[in-house]
Amino acid sequence: MRCVVTISLPEEMCKEVAKQMKKHKFVSKSEFMRHVLRFWLENNGK
Repeated sequence: MRCVVTISLPEEMCKEVAKQMKKHKFVSKSEFMRHVLRFWLENNGK
């Protein structure tokens, strides 16, 4: 089961997300945000 989380970002962060998605070939913002969260958890959260 999935949990839906809605976030609001400043315009500059939104542009950076789009830039990184294109650079690393993420197909959706959800995929990108899951990747970022996994990375953060591996390095900071556990």
